[in-house]
Amino acid sequence: MNRFNNEQLASAFWLVIGVIVAISSFRLHLGSLASPDTGFMPFLSGLAMCLFALIGLIHGTLERRRGVRWTPVIIGAQVRWGKSLAVLVGLLAYVFLLTSLGFVLCTLLLMGFLLRAISPQRWSLVVWGSVLITTGAYVIFDLWLKSQLPKGPWGF
Repeated sequence: MNRFNNEQLASAFWLVIGVIVAISSFRLHLGSLASPDTGFMPFLSGLAMCLFALIGLIHGTLERRRGVRWTPVIIGAQVRWGKSLAVLVGLLAYVFLLTSLGFVLCTLLLMGFLLRAISPQRWSLVVWGSVLITTGAYVIFDLWLKSQLPKGPWGF
């Protein structure tokens, strides 16, 4: 196991996943650039995954040549799981509360949580940042793309 570093292993994993996604999308029919079919976006996603994985693999190989060795991720002393777990809990709460609170309120609360709890910012930045991010997301997804976003108890 000491022959590889963490970045090489992770990149190889995502390269395999990207290849599987790209190959599997052929069953959905790609179509053409002028008239894409159902498998077109999964195919592009698989190609993007492969591209980023190859970049990571090359970077990891260069790091390995400079002497960076494999270190256990879970047991490593430099790993701090608190913020990662807080983000995970925040995203899970977002998923479960989205239909009952609605997109606007739930997104506003998530952005406020991320700006204040994960990377502590001033309250003015938290409030204005949450409002601007939520407004931008609402404009893009609801007004521009006409997505059906969950409405909260107040109708927005």
